[in-house]
Amino acid sequence: MEFNIYKYFLFYFLIIFSVVGYGLFFSRITNTRYISKNFGYTGLLGLFFLVIYSYLSNLILAHGLIHNSILLLLGILSYLYFLRKKIFKIKQMLLASLIFIILFISILIFKTHDDFSYYHFPYSFYLTQSSSYVGIGQFNHGFRTPSSIFYLNSLFYLPLVKYYMFHMPALLVMGFANIVFINKILKNIKDNSINFLTIYSLL
Repeated sequence: MEFNIYKYFLFYFLIIFSVVGYGLFFSRITNTRYISKNFGYTGLLGLFFLVIYSYLSNLILAHGLIHNSILLLLGILSYLYFLRKKIFKIKQMLLASLIFIILFISILIFKTHDDFSYYHFPYSFYLTQSSSYVGIGQFNHGFRTPSSIFYLNSLFYLPLVKYYMFHMPALLVMGFANIVFINKILKNIKDNSINFLTIYSLL
């Protein structure tokens, strides 16, 4: 498969917008709209929603290309719908964009976990091929511990990029968490209320 940096850059941001779109949608369902004003918290909420969805949906559906493409599109449409309401401030959008542009470098140089080829990738890939796997622990010790990260990975099996976005969840958590911490630091500095949580956020 020929490497095309523009293709990965496009899907990278489509995934981010889609996850945030689900966060905005889920915040309306759970009546946590105050969270939706923070891009970082909204992204983490979107990941939480997708983890729950992935566990439930895989009981009856494989997370194949068509399923995941529809899921990605619905998340983007949700993002665009709520974006019209100007929920996020311009400064917050610029901060989020800057952080994720910097983190895009990790897509190019990231070294996967040592166990990734042993059971992280196989388990995630199996979830894209069939549904409701039962009894596969006999094939591999790693398959006996179904992790939410595997189910989340399987949702990023997409056309053109295939399974090359399986490591997106870890990057998304890091990106959204950094946005939360940086917002916390900036707010404390602005309010002149620097405390141990500010130092913790810096670390």
